[in-house]
Amino acid sequence: MSKYLQRFADWIQENPSFQLLRGKWDELDQQSRLYLKVASATMVVLLAGWVFIGSWWKVRSIKSEIAEKDTILRQVQSARNEMQALRNQIPPSRTGEADAQPWSIYFESIAGGIGLEKSSLEVSTESAGQSRGLSKESFFEVSLKKINVKQLTRFAAQVENGRRPVKIRKMQIETKSDLSGYLDAKLSVAVYSMKNSS
Repeated sequence: MSKYLQRFADWIQENPSFQLLRGKWDELDQQSRLYLKVASATMVVLLAGWVFIGSWWKVRSIKSEIAEKDTILRQVQSARNEMQALRNQIPPSRTGEADAQPWSIYFESIAGGIGLEKSSLEVSTESAGQSRGLSKESFFEVSLKKINVKQLTRFAAQVENGRRPVKIRKMQIETKSDLSGYLDAKLSVAVYSMKNSS
């Protein structure tokens, strides 16, 4: 490396333009040389200052852009978290996703969730109702046998407030004469589902 630097220094000293400048420098008096040195040093300082200010301004702009993008990223993440929280609060049937589970199995799952035996539940075949727009209405007769008042109340509440749209249209209750506290109930329910697009 030092060999190449030495060659470069020799080339500069042998250059006619450098020798001409060297001659002009030697012709100057002491005061002129001092002025020229001060002017050269000033120019170097100003150039260095300009480069420093330019670099500082560029770094400042980059930092500002990073801070702005970081703020946007935080807002997007916050909005995504809020949307996820809202999705978790909406029952699956209300999100537009088709629930392919048969209605009879759906009613059985509700009954099982409140502790009813499978033999206590009987679901009739589906009968068609009205169709409006994209929704389809159907009717079922749900019979509950040998249950108590608390179980009937819980079942009815779960049916109307469950994850699928169901309305109880009519309820018939038949009490037992043996003073056991059990009863039979028949619920006429209307169910709603999305029409098949096909």
